[in-house]
Amino acid sequence: MPDAATSILIDSSIWIKGQRDPQKFRTLIAGENDLATCDAAVGEFEVGLYAPREKKTRDQVREFFEASVEPLARFPHFPEDFREAARLIGEAIFSSKAKPSFPDGLIAAVAKRTNRVVWTADETDFKAMGCQTRNPFSENPSGL
Repeated sequence: MPDAATSILIDSSIWIKGQRDPQKFRTLIAGENDLATCDAAVGEFEVGLYAPREKKTRDQVREFFEASVEPLARFPHFPEDFREAARLIGEAIFSSKAKPSFPDGLIAAVAKRTNRVVWTADETDFKAMGCQTRNPFSENPSGL
């Protein structure tokens, strides 16, 4: 498992889990010093600001977004990230390891470019694209 000094890139799947359990999310990030995300991960999460039919759900997503996602450092995508994403996805599919989405490819490209571990609930897709991964919600540190 990566240590606390690891540079982390948070995937949208972790934002979704965090929004569902904000207390646990705050506990998980408390000891981390180098957290960031990227435009594709934020864009995927932002769908939840508009898609839920219930206003209460949209309000919960907005509250989590404003408190936890917006303040975080966010990497933009450069033109070369799109080509790298296509390559990473294509190689993962070619090797029959996974079928990552294009947003996941963009997230992987940024993680590799910035030398970060991807925090994700979809470890198979990111590992197939050559990323180091961690799912902090599947771990049980300190009896959480």
